Amino acid sequence: MSVPPLEKRVTVRPLRPHRDARGGLLKILMRSHLPAHAHTFGEIYISWAEPGAVKANHYHRETWEWFCLIEGKGLLALEDPQRGERLELALDAEHPLVVTVPPGVAHAFRNTGSGVARLLAYADRPYDPEHPDTIPYEVIRSDDTE
Repeated sequence: MSVPPLEKRVTVRPLRPHRDARGGLLKILMRSHLPAHAHTFGEIYISWAEPGAVKANHYHRETWEWFCLIEGKGLLALEDPQRGERLELALDAEHPLVVTVPPGVAHAFRNTGSGVARLLAYADRPYDPEHPDTIPYEVIRSDDTE
């Protein structure tokens, strides 16, 4: 079976904030955005990174993840460990995107801004320390310069 290129497996969906005089609303993930197999709830979490810090550097065998930068700026680097394909996405909370990362795609995030960066994430299965699905894989080296 042929595996599609990384750009076809990772999706990027621009978001449109709804704003009025009181503030705004940003719908990040709805049931219709999930793959057909997603029948259960996983977990929602926020990850934050100090300026220059690198987070993640891993992939999952089974878990799908969705990421949206909600504060700051950063680089999301994605790589297919089997094929060596690489994709880098500049993220900016002022221009929100949702990035869908399927199983088997390694990912890492570097804060490229001057303040704390915060990512809102959804994983379609909760972390289970008895059966971990997180495989370390260095997508961004901590000593890499921007």
